[in-house]
Amino acid sequence: MLDLPQISQVSANLLEHARHKGVSELELQRAIQEENVSFLNEVSDELFSYDEVFTHAREQGEELERALLEGYNIKFITKDGLKTWLKQKFGFEEGRDYREEEGQIKGLVLDKDERQMLESSLAGNWTIETVDNDENQNEQRVILHLNVWFD
Repeated sequence: MLDLPQISQVSANLLEHARHKGVSELELQRAIQEENVSFLNEVSDELFSYDEVFTHAREQGEELERALLEGYNIKFITKDGLKTWLKQKFGFEEGRDYREEEGQIKGLVLDKDERQMLESSLAGNWTIETVDNDENQNEQRVILHLNVWFD
């Protein structure tokens, strides 16, 4: 298993939002190195603000540049945070690509690369269950389960 940097759901969603908006990897790397909040806010839409991302990353000990270059593992992600991340990372929309049911995300169909990315990034408070594996089409239907711990 790779030793990927751990980042918050906020940082993960902001990285993926910049990519989703068409910011190149080099532009994003430069913005991270220079902590260029203005550039990131310019390419963003009104739902995402980069005003505190670098302060937050420093306070949490997050290595954003390394996360950008090598990939990352999300420390913890809420159901709504996961839905946002799925949209920003893969373009998946609730109702079109999956449905939400009581702590589960059902009906996602992933190709091999998407599955691998999801496995390496997904926080430990979620698990992936394969429900349909079509080896001929290189796709898998999965359910994401929110783990609930009771003490």
